[in-house]
Amino acid sequence: MVSLLFVAYFIAGDVVHGQTSAVGTLHVYEISAEDSDIRLLIYRAGAMARLGHNHVISVGELQGNVYVHSNLAESSMEFEIPVDQLIVDDSALRQEEGEEFASDPSESDINGTRDNMLGEQVLHAEQYPSIRVTSGGPIGEAEEATLSLSIYLLGRVVELSVPISLQITEDELAVSGEFRFSHEQLGMKPFSVMMGALQVADEMELKYRIRAQRVPN
Repeated sequence: MVSLLFVAYFIAGDVVHGQTSAVGTLHVYEISAEDSDIRLLIYRAGAMARLGHNHVISVGELQGNVYVHSNLAESSMEFEIPVDQLIVDDSALRQEEGEEFASDPSESDINGTRDNMLGEQVLHAEQYPSIRVTSGGPIGEAEEATLSLSIYLLGRVVELSVPISLQITEDELAVSGEFRFSHEQLGMKPFSVMMGALQVADEMELKYRIRAQRVPN
């Protein structure tokens, strides 16, 4: 991880290339969906769990920006994810996630999972077509930095504090991390069938790497 203190020093010293004001310098980085990777690992549960699959849900499209301030804590990020562009169980990603994802869902399984995910019991895609995420700047020492996220989901706002690793150059920026959280934290109930004998586990894992390119002034 690049030291956050070093990043702040680097940006502050680059005033000539940024937007200057009485309170500091601001640089805008545009998020690249093609170069980013956000994936959610969902696990099966229940007495009949053996009949289901663990799932990898990945983000196929997102748009947004990272605003890097010379005082790093005053930086911010915002992006939006169209839920109908979420990808269910990409085979390459399943292989990357190892033994727990070694099963091979059929096309019918994948379509069924996608329909359930976008349906009224989970994301309710017709009424809420996108998920919006905003954040402030990182907080804490470089090795233990966190980012406070506001997730606009299903008509409400969910606040989460997540770990972050930050890498930055004059032209590119990358933030990454991974963490576990629960449906309960999102105010959601895990999807289930057969009166709960086959269901989605409450706890999930999210891995992210968001890359962005600096916007010329």
